[in-house]
Amino acid sequence: MSGLQVIGAGLGRTGTLSMKQALEDLGFNPCHHMKETFFNPRPNQKSHFQDILQENNKEQALEALFGGYKAMVDYPGCMFYEDFMKMNPDAKVILTVRDSPEAWVKSVDATIFGGHGASNWFSWKFHLLIRTMFLEGPHLLVIRKIMMKTHGVDPSDPKTDLAQMYTDWVNRVKETVPAEKLLVFNVKQGWKPLCDFLGVPVPDTPFPRVNSTKEFQANKKRQKTRLLLKFVVLVGLISASAFYLLKFAF
Repeated sequence: MSGLQVIGAGLGRTGTLSMKQALEDLGFNPCHHMKETFFNPRPNQKSHFQDILQENNKEQALEALFGGYKAMVDYPGCMFYEDFMKMNPDAKVILTVRDSPEAWVKSVDATIFGGHGASNWFSWKFHLLIRTMFLEGPHLLVIRKIMMKTHGVDPSDPKTDLAQMYTDWVNRVKETVPAEKLLVFNVKQGWKPLCDFLGVPVPDTPFPRVNSTKEFQANKKRQKTRLLLKFVVLVGLISASAFYLLKFAF
């Protein structure tokens, strides 16, 4: 893969959107993040993710999805950090972390793995149904299957020990990435350790702070409102059409 200079191995909700902006500000632009799969999707991305899931021409699929990016962070890319290291032997790896596993769990419970906090099996399945039908693109269903395969558990299952999943992942990255190529980084540390590791000057601007839990939830609320309005309009159109057919067609 040409051009990938920075590999983000940190899981989602470890300051990855702040990292995306920071890396792009430092010149590692563009930087891939989950948002890209929604707002800047590659052609046939669902098929490519399906190939990755099935281990079918995986390297070509990764090239199709991530080729041209200078950096990547967040899901789904973090799950492929070992593949990216082989494809980009000179790239450096950044493992973004939270203050503690518990802090990460609190964040993902309120955001990307919201179903994990369901009080019972019915609530969990209902949450998954609504999310699948109205809130997620079809490619994300495949990405979630890759997550389960990668982590060995379903992150959205209330029975999953997310703190252990997070700890296992952090340990895995530390064990598989050579120390001289790895930076374990908390975005609270700011510019200096990041810039020292990447060998670039420290900017005069503040380190980016974006996509907090409150911001994430507010964005989701706006998204749900838009979807509800579309649903109401659709139901209205169907009802009006049915009324017209019943009244005038018979």
